[in-house]
Amino acid sequence: MELVDYLRALRKHWVLVVLSVLLGLGAGGGSTALSTPLYRADSLLFVSMHDGGGAVALMQGGMFTQQRVQSYTGVLTSPKVLQPVIDELELDTTARALAERIGSDAPLGTVLIEVTVEDASARRAARIADSVAKHFSTAVAELERPSPDVASPVRVSVLRPAEVREEPIAPSLSRNLALGLLFGLSTGTGLAVLREVLDTTVKTPAGITDLGTPLLGTTLLGEGGAGPELVVEHARTPQSEALRQIRTNLQFADVDHPPHVVVVTSALPGDGKSTLAVNLALTTALAGVRTILVEADLRLPKVAEYLGVDNSAGLTTVLAGRADVDDVLQPYGDSGLSVLASGPIPMNPSALLGSRHMADLLERLRERAELVIVDSPPLLPVADAAVLARQADGAIVVVRHGRTTRDHLTRALERLRAVDARVLGAVLSMVPARRSEYAYPYDYGYGYQPETATDAEPLLAER
Repeated sequence: MELVDYLRALRKHWVLVVLSVLLGLGAGGGSTALSTPLYRADSLLFVSMHDGGGAVALMQGGMFTQQRVQSYTGVLTSPKVLQPVIDELELDTTARALAERIGSDAPLGTVLIEVTVEDASARRAARIADSVAKHFSTAVAELERPSPDVASPVRVSVLRPAEVREEPIAPSLSRNLALGLLFGLSTGTGLAVLREVLDTTVKTPAGITDLGTPLLGTTLLGEGGAGPELVVEHARTPQSEALRQIRTNLQFADVDHPPHVVVVTSALPGDGKSTLAVNLALTTALAGVRTILVEADLRLPKVAEYLGVDNSAGLTTVLAGRADVDDVLQPYGDSGLSVLASGPIPMNPSALLGSRHMADLLERLRERAELVIVDSPPLLPVADAAVLARQADGAIVVVRHGRTTRDHLTRALERLRAVDARVLGAVLSMVPARRSEYAYPYDYGYGYQPETATDAEPLLAER
């Protein structure tokens, strides 16, 4: 993924990022509210050596003290110091547990020792620090005493007693909120990118063209959200312009051998193939091209329902020899479109569509119209579309935005190529208008107005 892909993923899944940030901030604030406040007290000790032997002895004693003071930091947290502290303050703890709350620091080259104590009570922390300083001085004196009758030359003095500080050092609301924000932002970004990486559905033209299939165009998602709006001609809508673009691209798909019989199919049901077949047929007919729309989806026919034509007789009636094609072809209004409905649903759709009668029928329709559009079943569930595409001049594969996966599209194309069917191209359907980065914004503001109001009215409403 490139940088632009990451930015696109964040923009697409911004709700997930915002929710993660809010959860992170909530976790930071909640941990602050539920945590026990922790206070710190510190005292400063001075270690010196008293020997009445003059300046030289004093200098030697100072060097001795600097060497020894590093070892004294370990004495601070030993049971020899902490157990008397526990006994004196009557603390409900052990020397080992208390040692974990006490810290010491002795800068190199100095005879200073800083003692820090952390506790849930500010006053108790100060009392512990003072008590540690007192008992530490006693312990050092005992350890450095040459003999029981001789006083220790090392003395520990308190330079700064511990103070009661009412401001806790933890938890820090600002720090926890900052950590929560950082965690939420990183988690949300990671989840957004992960969803984008794991999402194998086709959402861009590149997802189609990378498989070696040309893109004929895109259709937009209707306002209802369930599918594209069925319109014939609406000069000021992006949908009608998208259909005209597909019609034009289909005409120039192969200039030397222009297709006359075109099968419209998809990988799976619900991808919008019937909607595209109806819209493309109507748009082509209104352009003055003699067009016939054949409803060859004999498993779940939708064309007759969309157009509101009679479905009691149609394709299956002709294939069964009970009617002639001229008897069941139905003109659709004044659009110039003729519709061959599916007729009664048979028990053996694949056998009918793969029969010699079907091939002969397509040849007869080819003579009656300049363009024959065949709405066929999806490719992956059944073999009907592959059989029809082999008999036609080519196939258009409808790819539903955000639903058809790259694997589904690859398998569908392989089905067509396995029977030497010609793939004219693909159409990316049901693209959300607000998210379409490649749909042409047709409302360009040139000041064009249709001559009559009826020119801008759809002839077919969405069902």
